[in-house]
Amino acid sequence: MKHSFGILRKRDPDEDDQDTVLGIGGTGGNGDDDGEEEQRFSSGRGRRGWIIAATALVVVAAVAATILLTRPPAEAGEEKKAPPTETTAVARGNLTEQVRVTGKLEFKNVRDLGSPLAGTVTGVPAPGTVVGRGYELYRVDDTPVILMFGGLPVWREFAEGMTDGEDIRQLEINLQALGFFDGEPDDEFRWATIEAIKEWQDALGLEDTGRIEMGRIVFSPGEVRVQDAVAKVGSPAGGAVLKVSDSTKEAAVDIDPNLAANAPVGAKVDVRLPDGTVATGTVTAVGAPVERDNDNGGKTLKLPITIVLDDPTLAAAFDTVSVSVTLVHLIAEDVLLVPVTALLAQPGGESAVERVVNKKTELVTVELGKFADGMVEIVGGDLAEGDIVAVAK
Repeated sequence: MKHSFGILRKRDPDEDDQDTVLGIGGTGGNGDDDGEEEQRFSSGRGRRGWIIAATALVVVAAVAATILLTRPPAEAGEEKKAPPTETTAVARGNLTEQVRVTGKLEFKNVRDLGSPLAGTVTGVPAPGTVVGRGYELYRVDDTPVILMFGGLPVWREFAEGMTDGEDIRQLEINLQALGFFDGEPDDEFRWATIEAIKEWQDALGLEDTGRIEMGRIVFSPGEVRVQDAVAKVGSPAGGAVLKVSDSTKEAAVDIDPNLAANAPVGAKVDVRLPDGTVATGTVTAVGAPVERDNDNGGKTLKLPITIVLDDPTLAAAFDTVSVSVTLVHLIAEDVLLVPVTALLAQPGGESAVERVVNKKTELVTVELGKFADGMVEIVGGDLAEGDIVAVAK
């Protein structure tokens, strides 16, 4: 029979009158015994020898336990011979934390678009089509209605003899961008403007009259994305024909006003899309604080911000979706930092770290500041940037 600790083996008749203690983890008798040879002894020198051996083991164990229990805890400055296997350097930098908020990613500025050009709608683009400067929005009487960029809407026709105005400058800027106007755009409708219009009309297959009837062009602040057709092919023109939006998706997010310094215009943020993709975005606008309804039936002050993805193609598969936006919140600037896993609790509520010097470690008592994202600010103690400290695995 096998045991995990000291086994007594029965004395062989030919052996001296004493018992043999097998080593710890050994096997009684020879390997072929069935265990009947193993017995407890009740008398003779063997019993006394067994008692002496057992007593010695108990004494040794007690002494070892006493040493462990009475060893004083390591104090700050005490050195140890074996350095830890995991270390890191004390760093100086900014203590930050990540703040996650939920927003909505969608095409903004949805609106109806049309022109007063009379006739019949003979062609509309497919939903999702993006129309840029100089391109066709739709067709009336099988002729194109063209998109141009600008903040002023079309409110009159462009023809010789018209009064000066900013709409003329806006037209000339577009004709110049399209390669038809060579002069300096101004607010006067002159011969150079007429010639540029003729070249533009000829390129579109229109009659080159040098005059643009009202409704032939539509001004928009930028390119547009077609969401749907308001008017069907065959419908009378002259009103809204398309429902469009801006061509770039934007994420609208409400944040705590205390985070305003962490989300200025131009700040970079992470945007998590529904498929798990994390895209980088840029804050493009920060609004004025507004009151929003909260879960308690009251109002909470929020700061609306607008974010545009740096790579819009990452969200091409989505229309209007919820997204998670991660901001970096600055807590402390230009401070000493160590991982929280480097901290050791000390008597009296103090904290310390193990500093590694010349392949030895020593305890250094430290005073702690603020915590964030697994890091802690060191505001006091004999610790400097670049010191090597032990960290827990």
